[in-house]
Parts: sequence; C-alpha cells; structure tokens
Amino acid sequence: MSEPRIDVFNAARFKPVPLFLERMSSYWISIWRCWRTVLDWTVWLYIFIPVLFILGGMYRDLIINPPEWLYDIPISVFLTPLGLLQLVGSYRTFAEPGDGLFLHRYNRWIRGMTVSGFVYSFVTRILISSAYIALISPLLLHVLGLSISYLIYLVIYCVTSGFVWMMLKDRYKQKWRGWLQVLALLFVRLVYMTVFVWLAVKGEHDYVILVIPSVIFLLVALWQMRIRLRMKGTLLHEINVENEAYIASVGWILRDTMEKKPVPKRRGPILFKRSQPFVKHRNDTYRLLDSWFKSVLRRMDLMKPLMYLTGLGAIAVGSTPIALAIILWLVLPFLLLGLLQRQWLQWLTEPYIALFGWRDDILEQASRKAKFWSGLPTVTIWAILIGVRIGLEFGGIGWIATVILPAIGFFWLKGVNEIVSSFGALRRKKE
Repeated sequence: MSEPRIDVFNAARFKPVPLFLERMSSYWISIWRCWRTVLDWTVWLYIFIPVLFILGGMYRDLIINPPEWLYDIPISVFLTPLGLLQLVGSYRTFAEPGDGLFLHRYNRWIRGMTVSGFVYSFVTRILISSAYIALISPLLLHVLGLSISYLIYLVIYCVTSGFVWMMLKDRYKQKWRGWLQVLALLFVRLVYMTVFVWLAVKGEHDYVILVIPSVIFLLVALWQMRIRLRMKGTLLHEINVENEAYIASVGWILRDTMEKKPVPKRRGPILFKRSQPFVKHRNDTYRLLDSWFKSVLRRMDLMKPLMYLTGLGAIAVGSTPIALAIILWLVLPFLLLGLLQRQWLQWLTEPYIALFGWRDDILEQASRKAKFWSGLPTVTIWAILIGVRIGLEFGGIGWIATVILPAIGFFWLKGVNEIVSSFGALRRKKE
C-alpha cells in the first residue's frame, strides 16, 4: 500500500509578497488563456509572422536607406507616442473581494501588498519605456543622430514621470467621480503630454533639463507612496481597478460574446433628457436616424471608438509628410465607415430598436445617412488639419486648402459611403 499523502503547510506562501506574485502570475496566465482562444497557430502562421517579417524588413530598409523626408521629421513625432505610453496603465495591487474578510484587517498585509504594487508599477514603467525606446533606437541613433546617453536619460525621465502620473491618477480617481473626474483627467493628460514632450525635446541638447525633472518626479513619487501607505478604506477602489484592468485586457475579444448588457451607471441620459427630436421626423427613416444620433451622443461605448479613430487619424495626417497625409486622408474614410457600419448593425440588435420591425428599405436609407453624417465631422477635422499644414508650408494661396479640402472631403465621403453601403448590402443578400 502506498503511504498516505501528507499535505505540508507552506507558511511562506501566505505572506504579502509571495501572495502578490502568485496573484500577478495567475492574472497574466488567465489573460494569456483568453487571448490564446483567438491567437491559434493559423493566426500566427498566416498573419502575425508574415506581418512581423514584412514590417521588420521595411524598418530595416528605412534605417539603411533613409528617405530625405525622414530627416525633416521633428523628434517630437517620435516622443509623442512615448508620452502616450506613460498614460497607459494604473496602480495595481491585484486585490480581490475576499480580502476584506481578513487581509485588510492587518496593517502588515496592507503595507506589504501596497509596497508590492509600487514595485510592480515601477517595473512595468521601466519595461514599457525601455521597449519602445529600444524599438526606435536605430532610427534615433543612426538617422536622427541622437546619443546613447540621451536615450538613457530619456528612459529615466519616462519612468519617473510615468510613475508619478500613475500614482496621481490613482489618488484622484478615489477623490473625484463622474464628469469632474473625466474632465480633470483629460485636462491633466493634455498638460502632461505638453510638458513631457517639451522637456524631452529640450533635453536633447542639455541633459540637465531631463535630470532635474527626473529628480523632482522621484521626490514626488516618494511623497505619493508615503501618502498611499497611510490611506485606509481603499479596498473597493482597488477591486474596481482590477476589474477595469481585466476588462481592458480581454474586453476586445469578448465584446461579441456578452449577451447581458451592463447596468447603466445613470438613471437618465445626460443629453436630450426630455427626448426632443434631434432630427425632424419627416418619415420613419429620419425617426430611426434621430434615435441613432441620440444613442451616439449619450453612450460612451458608441462615442469612444469614434473619438479614438478621430484622434489617431489626426496624429497620422498631422505627423506624416503632406503628400502621404493626403493619401491617408483618402484611405481612412474606408476604415471610419467600416467602424460605423459595425456599430450600426450592433445597435439595430438592441431590444428597443428591434422591437419596431423596420422595413429593409428604411434600414438601408437610414444606414447610409447615419454613417455619412456621423463620419463627416471626423473627415472634416482631418481635412482642416491638412489644410492648415499646407497653409503653414506654402503660405499665401495655400490657406485656401483649409476651405477646399473639407468640401472635397464631403463628396469623397459620400462616394466612399456608397461603395461601403453597396458592398454591405450585397453581402447581406448573399447571406
């Protein structure tokens, strides 16, 4: 007979740091398992690996034989994504709802998990900043002529400033709620990006400009860590942060599998509370169109993707050579209308909208109008941005582009909308 198994109690496992490491590894393993459901071997073989080879070859050719326009790109174009990376992420403690039963009753456990969160956040700042700078370092060193010393100081500057931003965001999220939190964080983000890029550009010629802010950021970080260690009653906030982090990590691959809609955070809409017509109800097409526009303006899940695409498109047409920016401006509407088409089809499946049983001709007409008028502001913003760039570049008569390009964009979007809508209608008939 085999000897009975004796379970050995590992007391070292139930200490703050080992528990933090166990939860951290469990979290990232669960994230990987979720992504592995869509990243099978066919995706790697036919999509990711070829794309990596193609992009790697293009990047290598860009470094070996840099085009002339590459030398004219300001360094701020490469530093802006680095600043945006510092805004990503939150202070993490990997808290769980059950911690309130025992763990948060002992200061030793709270301090241990909090300090572990500091170390984890600091290490993630180092990895993110170093990875991006290492990726673009051949371009910065061999094409733009920057020094290795500058890149080292830049990493230190990014890590300290990013860590301070993370701690300040965590603190203000606990103090502010609702629109005050959204507006305050948006304002602070704009200020942070402006100061971050400005100091990073100035530090290219004088490293002291990077060293002094880094020391100040380090002192502020120590001050924020001291405050965070003394704070009490943060368990619910930490659990909410963990839930948001998990949703942000796997929400994209699971968004089509959620049958139950999340509970609204507000009892009534912020805009159009009295349900007055936003578009005059001439017929059922405009009535459906009115409901669509109100939904877009009221709901962030419809507005956010549109805002993100508008911002990314603005960065693309604003940071590339004018000729390439115009080409991008002509191509981006296809992506924009594809996004709006997807949102429109998902919106039609909502119980209230599907309750009316709209006719196919009404749905088709409303779809074309909804996509066109929803995408027109975005295309116009891109056109004005390119027009301003042309005006600044050529001056004088070049400023006419700020008027001509939006007009061209109007008709171009209309034509692209017809193409996308016709293609979508053809696919639906085949199905």
